[in-house]
Amino acid sequence: MDNLSRREFLKCSALLSAGMAIDVRKDLSANALLYQSSASTDKLGRVLSNGSNSFYQPKFSANVNLTYQENDVLSLQEALIINQESNIKSLWYRLEDNSYLHSREIQPVVNQLNAPNLEVGGSGRLAEVTVPFTDAWSSSSNGKKPNQIFYFGTVHWVYGLGQDEEKNYYYMVKEDRWSDLYYVDASHMRIISEEELQPISPLSSQDEKKISIDLRQQLMIAYENGEPVFISPVASGLLTGSADMTTPTGSFVINYKRPSRHMVHGERFGANGNELFGVPWVSYFTDTGIAFHGTYWHNDFTRPRSHGCINLPIQAAKWVYLWSYPAISPRQEKHVSPYGTLVEII
Repeated sequence: MDNLSRREFLKCSALLSAGMAIDVRKDLSANALLYQSSASTDKLGRVLSNGSNSFYQPKFSANVNLTYQENDVLSLQEALIINQESNIKSLWYRLEDNSYLHSREIQPVVNQLNAPNLEVGGSGRLAEVTVPFTDAWSSSSNGKKPNQIFYFGTVHWVYGLGQDEEKNYYYMVKEDRWSDLYYVDASHMRIISEEELQPISPLSSQDEKKISIDLRQQLMIAYENGEPVFISPVASGLLTGSADMTTPTGSFVINYKRPSRHMVHGERFGANGNELFGVPWVSYFTDTGIAFHGTYWHNDFTRPRSHGCINLPIQAAKWVYLWSYPAISPRQEKHVSPYGTLVEII
């Protein structure tokens, strides 16, 4: 782990096992600045799959209290890091009825409404969803394209602002895979400013930055001038009985970036079937499409479960996207360069 000492690593371990990412330069204690911290009580949580159980105690062997369905939105009262029977730390949320739901069953969200940005034009602006989920109405006049759901933390390209007959504002969103158009309640999306999309630590050269991935630990550490500056849990590629989707090992460079990507897989992820709209902050490092990216369809970091990519908490993926090379301008849909930040995977 280069210059991250064993003592520092152990101080981080409880946080990391709970699915958090921290800025190492701030602090290595429980008071560290958290990026998309699964343990910070974000007030609300979106249930990720049908049949998610809450328990009377924070352990799977306890009696079941209630069973929730996908997209139920719950109030989160407290986050608890629990030492489980297997001696592995695990994160649970206490709910309003004093039952407990495991963190992997829920996406921490907020319900932030926004004033419409009246200056959105046709040149394209990035926007993120700031509510647990929102309807995206297809513009297809022949009815062949279904309406979809856009989820909290997803990022989309907005190309216009309009009003319906009741004077409600909506954004016109163009998805980047097939250029399909959708209309989304403008109060449910936040236009991301260009200032927010400026590079992090731009004065450090390409050779002074490196990202290290330990697949055994399911851990990512970013180094700058040989010093650890960011640490996050990951979910890497999964090996199953029928398919080897493990993340490749070796040395790579980040060579292609997109702030938003409409991904399609062969399995169902939620209400949109196998389509993942607005996957945020994508930094590719192989020519076969393996990338760092934000993840909203699961909250199950520290163990393999992806199709080969390095799944990250959304704000951790955004940090990697803005910190690493190649740098990409705020309104650029994609950028390709063979001269990116080194990625070492063991």
